[in-house]
Amino acid sequence: MAGHQDPNYVSENPFEGRGRAMRGNDFPDAGYGFAIGTGFFVVIFIIAMVVEFFTR
Repeated sequence: MAGHQDPNYVSENPFEGRGRAMRGNDFPDAGYGFAIGTGFFVVIFIIAMVVEFFTR
């Protein structure tokens, strides 16, 4: 009989509601984050190269 004294008793987290907030795959979100982060550094690099070119 499962009760509160059972070490294997699993209760739902009341802050999660009726399940996880997102049930989708995390791979697309990781890809978007990687692309946005990489894109940011590429833009900074291009700006630096343009500034270096015009200050020669």
